[in-house]
Amino acid sequence: MQESELIALWRSYDQKLEENLVLNRQNASAITLIKIKSSVSSMVPMKLFIVLASLLWIAFLSSVLYQTYAYASPFFWFSIATHAVLLTTVIAIYIYQLALIYQTDLGEPLLTTQFRLAKLKSSTLWIYKLMFLHAPVWTTFSIQQKMFANQGWLTAQVIVTLIFLVAALWLFFNIKYENRDRKWFKLLFRGKDWDPIMKSLQMLREMEGFNVGK
Repeated sequence: MQESELIALWRSYDQKLEENLVLNRQNASAITLIKIKSSVSSMVPMKLFIVLASLLWIAFLSSVLYQTYAYASPFFWFSIATHAVLLTTVIAIYIYQLALIYQTDLGEPLLTTQFRLAKLKSSTLWIYKLMFLHAPVWTTFSIQQKMFANQGWLTAQVIVTLIFLVAALWLFFNIKYENRDRKWFKLLFRGKDWDPIMKSLQMLREMEGFNVGK
């Protein structure tokens, strides 16, 4: 076999090897996208349930607020109203997340998938921020005007409400991605929607290593 034939054979083999490598990368990329889609979609049933249950709860609270507006304690009314407003905001975020999940397409560019996951991540953090933020209202909705005559009760009420307020504000400002490795953060988010999102982001980073963007 002549030298030129050997060179041609080597180049042909090298080309086939490169084609197989590209194909393997594409297959790995496609499989990873399917896994990401499956992981993200696993959150849909619970999110739908939370949205529906929360809407029923908001409807009930709205009815209570309307019927008790004329005679309810201001503490009761504004506490429940604050809870209803924040919960409505949380519902809106859940609906936004469901839209993001349903818009995710296996054929979309990698950058688009990355953008959607980033939005899911940040919006999940906001859900928990808002849910903890309105914790103090659960210490104020039962307050009655006549209770202020009892100095001991008033002192205890102020202390309890301040504890809840400080804890709620601390969590609101500290629930952020930079603290994801802290023990308290992992405890709060363990088994929640956070896990599928983090798993998907990890798979996406691995997928970027395949070097087959669209």
